Amino acid sequence: MYGLIIDHIATYIKEKYGESTWSEVKFVSGVTEDTFQMDKKFSEGLSHKLIWACHDVTGVAVDELMTNIGTSFYTFLTKFEFNKVLRVLGRTFPQFLNGLDNLHEYLRFTFPKLKPPSFYCEHESRTGLTLHYRSKRRGFLHYVQGQIRNIAKELFQTEVVIELLDIEQDMNLEHVIMRLHFNNLDFNRQGTAYRNLNDSILEKVKITSDIFFDIFPFIIVFNRGMRIRNIGIGLLQVMAGIVGKKINQTFLLMRPFIRFRWEEIMLHSNNIFELISCEAIQEDEDSLLVYKHTDVDQMTEERHRMVDAEREKFLSLKGQMFYMEEWESICFVGIPVMSHLPQMYKSGLFINDFALHDSSRDLVLASTQQSAELKLLLHQEAQKSRNMRENMNKLKKERRRTDKLLYQMLPKSVANQLRHGESAVACCERFDSVTILFTDIVEFTKMCSSLTPLEVIEFLKVIYTNFDKVIDQHGVYKVETIGDAYMVVSGAPTKTEHDAEFILDCASQFLVEAGKMVNMNEKAPKIEIRAGVHSGAVVAGVVGLSMPRYCLFGETVLVANKMEQSSSPMKILVSETTHNKIEESDPGLYQFEMRDEIEIKDDQMIQTFFVVSRHGPPRVPSPRNCESRQDESNNEEDDDDDLMFPAVSFPDYLFSKSLINFQKPGRKSPTSEAEDELKKKGQLSYTPVSDTGIETHSRNSNRTPRHSQDITPRNSLTGK
Repeated sequence: MYGLIIDHIATYIKEKYGESTWSEVKFVSGVTEDTFQMDKKFSEGLSHKLIWACHDVTGVAVDELMTNIGTSFYTFLTKFEFNKVLRVLGRTFPQFLNGLDNLHEYLRFTFPKLKPPSFYCEHESRTGLTLHYRSKRRGFLHYVQGQIRNIAKELFQTEVVIELLDIEQDMNLEHVIMRLHFNNLDFNRQGTAYRNLNDSILEKVKITSDIFFDIFPFIIVFNRGMRIRNIGIGLLQVMAGIVGKKINQTFLLMRPFIRFRWEEIMLHSNNIFELISCEAIQEDEDSLLVYKHTDVDQMTEERHRMVDAEREKFLSLKGQMFYMEEWESICFVGIPVMSHLPQMYKSGLFINDFALHDSSRDLVLASTQQSAELKLLLHQEAQKSRNMRENMNKLKKERRRTDKLLYQMLPKSVANQLRHGESAVACCERFDSVTILFTDIVEFTKMCSSLTPLEVIEFLKVIYTNFDKVIDQHGVYKVETIGDAYMVVSGAPTKTEHDAEFILDCASQFLVEAGKMVNMNEKAPKIEIRAGVHSGAVVAGVVGLSMPRYCLFGETVLVANKMEQSSSPMKILVSETTHNKIEESDPGLYQFEMRDEIEIKDDQMIQTFFVVSRHGPPRVPSPRNCESRQDESNNEEDDDDDLMFPAVSFPDYLFSKSLINFQKPGRKSPTSEAEDELKKKGQLSYTPVSDTGIETHSRNSNRTPRHSQDITPRNSLTGK
């Protein structure tokens, strides 16, 4: 199937339902292309894939979709100016229908491998006609009916009511019989005028048979028994022995899709007939390819399946059938179909064999030049299409890279607001309940004094890379890093009622990761961090123009920082506010150890607690609670990986190989895991994800029998 039909279906979906629906249709059908080249061949089933995918996405019935798409076909053809051909195909609507097969033959110059349907009319009356539709493709009946109704209305200002009479399978074809009801005002009007004119001409003009066969050098005359009585002088040069043989045993009928019988030929006198010889063209005196099949249907099917190079071995004639009452015979007035000059030479034909009045001789000579020009134009169009696709892919890739960089700088929700034109002030928001975590490295200043600047940078990169992997698992957002200080928040920019729990789980994992980092450098045999946590209200927004940053403001930030400064190495110090929040939401989830009060400011004291252990596994956050900057990278191409913070390999003099032993590959983010699970279950991408279901599953998993889990790293973790 050529891209013209596929492009028509895609254009209808885009114009009717929008680009977002088209994207979903592509996903459901497995199609990746956005544009379809008009003269490029595609899979026969692609059109039905798109239609059924559109049905799944929009809920519109398939038959209704096919009818509506067929109705829009005439308007779509104006894009390629094919509508001008339709306007001159017939003076009346019945003439137009009778000329459809001829139109498809003309289109073969543009679409050489076209496999069109066949139409013919019968039982024409003042109130309509019976239309026979045959096609090798099934499932396009409603599409054709939509085309017929629309063209009758657009070109002939006629309303047509279609009545389906019968559907049958005939010669591997779908044969549909329809009665078209319309006001056929021109019925008998033109026929009467022609008969009156014809009678007057016959009385004055007589033509002998010799002149007749001279005028039409490739004519074939056969009687009711299908036996050939005479042939033209041109055909006599290459097939002299066929006189006296049956035409349906000498030639195969390729078009129209009917039985090669007298009665059916008489019904299709308005159609173009294409005949192809049963015997191959004699290429030399010693070789003659002859097909031995006795099954005519089988031979015809073989010719249809042949590629162009194979079909050129057989003589093909195209022309018109008409009945000669004086001879009681049917005359086939045709001309040879030649793809190129070498084929004509091999067949034994020459230019002089064609009648002088016949434009075929000019077409044969011009076809070589026109074919070269057409191939050049098609090549240029294909090259432009490829360049456009490449540019579109590059544009999409750059868009993904830009988005990835933007989401590394700002939360995705905030970045999207700014991209939609909202001001930075409009993006500011107050959050009544968030939990903030600060960490820093113990004796980092002393450590830096013994390391070179490059070693310090590499040292921090390893630590923060591991920490970044942790935050993607716990649904928290990294606000910033200043030197050795690492700031994380939960509850902003995405709100959640489990912000304190997510932060404590994240801080606990930070301690575990820090405990694993041993013997990274001779001057820094182990790493110890302090962690401080506090919950409260903040105001969050984007600050800056040249390098915008997402910042948090409020006393909560100050108190969380004070918690970190007052904490001990490899300990998590939390405020009374965070402690109470955990106990109120899930009593006994964490085991705390009460510590001394600390002064915040102006003699303001606050009770503090050390986190000792947790009961049960960490809570899995909902995908919508994750502002993960790595979510966007999971579906990206490999060449974009350099934009992320990868696991870095370092020189041997700086770090020992023991670092590699404890580095675990980062697990997928909760968002990606949820998507993978949905795909395994066969759900579509546009199926809403229920946060409630995920949260319920997580809550139930956390209520398993609680075994105390000590989150304080033991000596074994430090290698001692």
